[in-house]
Amino acid sequence: MGLKPLVIFFKDSKYFHVVVVITSDKTPDAKKEEAMAAHRIAHVAYTGPSIIKEIFYGMTLGLLAGGVWKTHHWNEQRKTKAFYDLLEKGEISVVVAEE
Repeated sequence: MGLKPLVIFFKDSKYFHVVVVITSDKTPDAKKEEAMAAHRIAHVAYTGPSIIKEIFYGMTLGLLAGGVWKTHHWNEQRKTKAFYDLLEKGEISVVVAEE
């Protein structure tokens, strides 16, 4: 776009040399304008959800919900076991109310 290749060929006593120099045809003012217009660079457009991220998020949420459910289940199990242990020891009793 603004670059020009400059190719130089020369030969010394034994070897043939090729030198390629890339030069710019822009003036210093054009370079300054280009630098000032850097804020106008287009940003990448949204391409939609990433499948890998979606799978990772779903697995993480599933494991967290499963952990909460198991903790609740273990607490209920502990309460039930404590109740039946106290009932078996005779410390509490279950009496049906008479009407």
